[in-house]
Amino acid sequence: MQQALVGAVERAVPAVVNIRTVTRFPRETAAAGRRPDGRPSEYLMDLLEENGGFRENSLGSGVVIGEDGLIVTNEHVIRDADEIVVRLSDRSEYRAKVVGADVRTDVAVLRIQPPGKLPVATLGDSSRLKVGEFAIAVGNPFGLESTVTLGVVSATGRSAEPDLEGGDDFIQTDASINPGNSGGPLLNARGEVVGINTAVVSAGQGIGFAIPINTVRTVEQDLVAHGTVRRGWLGLGIQALLPELADAFGAKGEKGILVNRVVSGSPAERGGIRMGDILVAWGKDRVTGVKEFRKLVAGTPPGKQVTLEVLREGKRVAATVTVEEAERQASVRRPPPREPVDPLGMAVRAVPKHLLREMELRGGVEVTFVETASPAWDGGLREGDVLLSVNREAVRGPEEYHKAVARLPRGRAAHALVYREGAQLYVALRSR
Repeated sequence: MQQALVGAVERAVPAVVNIRTVTRFPRETAAAGRRPDGRPSEYLMDLLEENGGFRENSLGSGVVIGEDGLIVTNEHVIRDADEIVVRLSDRSEYRAKVVGADVRTDVAVLRIQPPGKLPVATLGDSSRLKVGEFAIAVGNPFGLESTVTLGVVSATGRSAEPDLEGGDDFIQTDASINPGNSGGPLLNARGEVVGINTAVVSAGQGIGFAIPINTVRTVEQDLVAHGTVRRGWLGLGIQALLPELADAFGAKGEKGILVNRVVSGSPAERGGIRMGDILVAWGKDRVTGVKEFRKLVAGTPPGKQVTLEVLREGKRVAATVTVEEAERQASVRRPPPREPVDPLGMAVRAVPKHLLREMELRGGVEVTFVETASPAWDGGLREGDVLLSVNREAVRGPEEYHKAVARLPRGRAAHALVYREGAQLYVALRSR
């Protein structure tokens, strides 16, 4: 086994590169004791006076995937760089150009112009990874080139810290990953690249994350072909269909996801999707969860028509939608994160009109107090929530709210639509 691991490293290391970036910014910015991003200057790895300005050197890693000089790394490694220098395993250096970069997945593709063919990494299949497999991280932590660390695959499909780019499909590993490892490969015991190292949990030890190589491949192909990643978009807000909500929506025992928002003018609205619909199938694929559905939509080429199977008030209906490009989301103004609204065993009050305009809401009541162990508390309602509807009855003010609550069937499951921190979601209620 030890010899196998040694062989895996020997095959992979020649395709791992060191990436050095330089970002210049004005002298007065540094003199003020702050970087352009607002961080104090003591955080600079290397602050030098050059040509009347200053520069910051940062280090990262990358993997050669094309013998003609194509390299993948993390987007955050080369973000805002004025100059990118790639050092190969033979210590030769080349200036690199950015082919394309994707913030959402934290993947970037670079190109250099070497005089001959380069050693290329063998890419594996991250969908076949098993928890407990050996995992080998290779990179340049703190500038220590070709450093190798060994661990295991701790988890797959993992969500990382909320502030990290990349979403919720990371490979988690306890192979040591440090600053400078970003963009380097995570290998299996055969020396195949199964992930691109991207982040660590700052408060923990032995908890690192890598982007699955299958994701990297897909993004890289788009970046090389188009310079950007084209993702599908429907204009839906969705949430998990918990058993209590399934019961409240008359779909007890069903699997799927719940629609809690439909963007005005979006493909979803034009296709007839409504709030409160339960999505159970995307074409021939069954909808098993929020994460899986988002992948299905994002992976669908813009312009393609897809038929959705929908549960609506206990009946199955079909809705045909035409997927659009995700960039169109930028043209739809989202409600800014603001103080939210209200629910059921509690006190409520009217929401000031200026706040309704800010949140782009037509009405609602703000929850000012929720009694613990009440139906509202058990359903997940909290102070500051804005209640928009109860059992499909719109709530535009306290009077309508109290009438809607009075009409709730006692002892039976009901649902309420809530606005919270810029998003809408359904909660299950059961009045006593």
